[in-house]
Amino acid sequence: MISLNVNPGETPSNQFISFIEGSASTAPDPSSYPLHVLGADHNLNHIQGGDPTDGFLPWVTDILVYPSSEYWEGLLDSNRVRPYIDFSISDYNTLRIPSAIHNYDLYADTGKFYEDLSVDGTLSIGSIELGGNNLTLPGDLSVGGDADIAGTLSADRVQGESNTTAPILQVTSDVTFDNNNTGYIYQCKPSGSNVTITLPQTSTTGITFMVNNCLAGKTVTFANLANARGTVLGEQFSAATIYWDGSAWYGIGDLV
Repeated sequence: MISLNVNPGETPSNQFISFIEGSASTAPDPSSYPLHVLGADHNLNHIQGGDPTDGFLPWVTDILVYPSSEYWEGLLDSNRVRPYIDFSISDYNTLRIPSAIHNYDLYADTGKFYEDLSVDGTLSIGSIELGGNNLTLPGDLSVGGDADIAGTLSADRVQGESNTTAPILQVTSDVTFDNNNTGYIYQCKPSGSNVTITLPQTSTTGITFMVNNCLAGKTVTFANLANARGTVLGEQFSAATIYWDGSAWYGIGDLV
């Protein structure tokens, strides 16, 4: 706190207090301001000339504070925009105080909201990570760039251009088809003379997989495929597509 004893009829001519708000991503030009810097472990009394002499008369010129400090410059990491308030008590005394608000805009590194957050404009996020809670979107979701999903995406309908790859499963011995392997290519290379693929008794409508017999002199047999012209892939590179229509398995391709 600064106190000043004023005699009756005496009015200080140079004393004033001002607050100037702004924002910047770089420190100000030191040549434009007094060169005394207020460091992180300093205060006004530690600066040479910081204590008033001859009473309070020379106060306006004794204290020189460069309008930036470690408190403010240390927050300019990666040229981040940092709001500030320049606090002045004269033309020669200025201290730049860190802030987070500039022109009603908020600049911050981290944040936590305990209640709802409403955004009337566009929300642009460099990256986002959602915790263990569910994400519910009542409207449409538009993705302009790439969407990487590590888990399972479940949707009633996905519309658009598809640029995907089919997983390939190497099969060398008898196997029962796994409904989770829809869309797979079963690349069969029997270690013996034949590989038998057993189809489940039931499945989900639209489950589909492809089978390729890769070896000459080997066969691939479907144990319980009734709706096809045959149940065997008997030649090298003969192939078939197998699918469940909601009630039974069907096969199309090189089956005999």
